[in-house]
Amino acid sequence: MNAALLTLALLAPLILAVPSISAKARFLPALAALPALLAALLVPLETVLDLPWLLFGTRFGLDQTGQVFLLGSALIWLSASLYGSETLAGAGRFRVFFMLAMAGNFGLVLAQDAIAFYLGFALMGLAAAGLVAERHAAGTRQAARSYLAWTIIGEVALFAALVMLVSGASGYGFEALRAAGASQTALFLLLVGFGIKVALPGLHPWMPQAYQAAPAAGSAVLGGAMVNAGVLGWLRLLPTGEPGYADWGYVLFALGLAGAFYGVLFGLVQRRPKVVLAYSSMSQMGLVGAAIGLALAEPQQAPFLLGAVTLYALHHGLAKGALVLATDAFGRRGAPVSLFVLLVILALTLAGAPLTSGALAKGAYKAALPGDMDWLGIVLAVSTLATTLLMSRFLLLVWRQAPGTTKTRRAPVAPVLLPVAAGLMLPWLPAGVSGAATGSVPVWPVLAGIALAAVVMWRPVSMLRRLVGVVPPGDLPVLLGRHLRLGLQRIPAPTMRLPSPDLTALPAPPDDTETRLRRWPVAGALWLLVLIALIVVLLPGP
Repeated sequence: MNAALLTLALLAPLILAVPSISAKARFLPALAALPALLAALLVPLETVLDLPWLLFGTRFGLDQTGQVFLLGSALIWLSASLYGSETLAGAGRFRVFFMLAMAGNFGLVLAQDAIAFYLGFALMGLAAAGLVAERHAAGTRQAARSYLAWTIIGEVALFAALVMLVSGASGYGFEALRAAGASQTALFLLLVGFGIKVALPGLHPWMPQAYQAAPAAGSAVLGGAMVNAGVLGWLRLLPTGEPGYADWGYVLFALGLAGAFYGVLFGLVQRRPKVVLAYSSMSQMGLVGAAIGLALAEPQQAPFLLGAVTLYALHHGLAKGALVLATDAFGRRGAPVSLFVLLVILALTLAGAPLTSGALAKGAYKAALPGDMDWLGIVLAVSTLATTLLMSRFLLLVWRQAPGTTKTRRAPVAPVLLPVAAGLMLPWLPAGVSGAATGSVPVWPVLAGIALAAVVMWRPVSMLRRLVGVVPPGDLPVLLGRHLRLGLQRIPAPTMRLPSPDLTALPAPPDDTETRLRRWPVAGALWLLVLIALIVVLLPGP
């Protein structure tokens, strides 16, 4: 029964992908997400599904880390599916890509070996390009190209890293890979491959562009489920808890802390709410990356830090997915004003207000920090203040936005409530939900952030006023790329005069030779002969 439920969780999105193209089948994505949710709730831990006939032998299963990630991902996919069924009823192509990305996401979460993980990761990443490219608005095509380019770079880096890891290991399982250790090059490629997915500084330009370009259902899964794939990849493949990797650990730690404040800085100067949410994801994932880097650098602290990371990823995924859906619902005609109150609660949750999942996650984060790094508690408090300021900017933009003109019967509020309810329940669940220790966080950073926001947002300083709207989504790398293209366009092209050949001296081909060669029977036969010859050459000799 348990193995059957895991199998259904993996196969349901793939089986229902093609039928979902019909407008009458707009509820199929929600149906496809249900088995994964049931598996996360009902399947016992350490359940294993062996598929020896698949590739080199593939294994799926459910451990404690996978259970938490599967629960959060399934809730976000289910909520986004229900929301999309109301707002994207005729988008059959979107639903197909949506289902394929869902299958890849569930596959990598349940994967217990490197091959299965990579297959799921690649399927999810490539299929998600269809979510970004769904709309035909200005900038959508550029956002899709940017997303696809960065995704391919990340997957190539990950593939190369996995080849290196597998070549020195006794098997394909995660335990075997960690036991074998990792070379410096493999670690670098792992940081790059998953760093793109979590939007580390310099690897992030795709995120704000994709968030804005994709419909709300697509943006919700991008920020709530898919970004956590990079976090899970680090948890699965990095040799955390093993000595000898402190240098790379501190590199990731520094990049993560930089991203935590980088995202806030450039998020404050954006004009669109979804872009601000993208930069908030960059900031939150920066804190997660810093914790994983610290676990790599401080092996004795790894179990506590990784438990805190798992809880933090769950909290962020639920809150961010709900924020994206609620923002879109509030901008539609017929949306109740009370929905803005829900947005305020979600923003406070992301900032870490008391009695929310954010406070629980940041308390676990603070409790897991090494005792000799008290200054990190101050950094975490300042990060909470910065997040509060950024969320205040987000709420101001949402309140000012004009109501949408999309023709819907009503604003779909009900799907938003599912991740909201799940997120609000986290503080009241048993403490062992993720294996993380719990701790307390001060209230003053949230209050100080609200007070600072009241000063800055309503009476913005001159520098902030000049920057707002000037920095595009993707910030410095995008601006640098624009200036580089403009500079190349200004370089005069070399001119060279070549003598004109005398074509009259060449013999004319027969009139019908080219036409005959282009006919399918002739061309097909020629290609078949070439293929047979190639096979004969490549066959091993006796």
